[in-house]
Amino acid sequence: MTDQYRDRIAAAFDRELSRSPLPPDLRAQAVHAAVGGRNFDERQRPPRMLALVAALLAVAIVATLFFTARSLDSRRAVPANPVPLPKAGVVAPGTYSLANPYLGDNPPLNCNRGCADYQRIIFTLPAGWAISNGLVYKHLNQPGEVAFSAWTVDQVYGDPCHWQGSALSPLDLANHSHAANGAIVLAPYDGGLAHQALRGPLPRALTPVRLGGESALRIDLSVPANLDISSCDKGQFRSWTVWGVVDGADSHYAPGQLDSIYMVDVDRRPLVIDASHMPSTSAADLGELEAILASMIIDRG
Repeated sequence: MTDQYRDRIAAAFDRELSRSPLPPDLRAQAVHAAVGGRNFDERQRPPRMLALVAALLAVAIVATLFFTARSLDSRRAVPANPVPLPKAGVVAPGTYSLANPYLGDNPPLNCNRGCADYQRIIFTLPAGWAISNGLVYKHLNQPGEVAFSAWTVDQVYGDPCHWQGSALSPLDLANHSHAANGAIVLAPYDGGLAHQALRGPLPRALTPVRLGGESALRIDLSVPANLDISSCDKGQFRSWTVWGVVDGADSHYAPGQLDSIYMVDVDRRPLVIDASHMPSTSAADLGELEAILASMIIDRG
């Protein structure tokens, strides 16, 4: 390729890339990479064709850089010195961290057989929130309750009310593959939360989302409003078992409760965030819950 045509292609790339948010030095590197190593025969490539090829390639590069930038931006910077969340009590407004319990000094909870691969969850709480037994909440056990909790799930009950004799199946996220861009691709599956009994009337569509900078699946579930939970096994409505905990289960439910469950792909085992509220929860409190979820950063270390 002669210097004349190389310069024309480089100029076409630079014009296209100038529309991107790339800084000048990275733009120059992209132009050089695109034209520096190509050996077109200018006798077979008219100048207009070369310019067109250059422009199309530049658009492809810009698109790739754009989606790469979005992916990198989704992994937000970890705030300095978040406060470790206390085990119980009312929590002052601020930014807190919830450590992966399997990385501590508690022998029953460890990563010897595998655990969710994250260090901590960081989030910002407004005034009026509290924590007890891992449940971060407002208006606990009241008609306007709103809450969230984090889990490392083992198996999902087929019947959350009559769970003692229930079939168990892997969490929905275990039955997927990754596309080239990191998106979650679902495969046909008959178990998991999407097929759990007594979880209507909300739609059970699995929706690919991002939470805390990581790929996740969201599913919205509910508890029947007319269900007498005292009639369930041991008076408990259980969604899943807990990884590495004997008889451990998620059992904080009330009739009519609405749950948005996020199954986060952090490798080895998924991290599950259960964000719940009641039909009578105020719009303001529900907005606070959504803001907390939006503030989350899953620190992978």
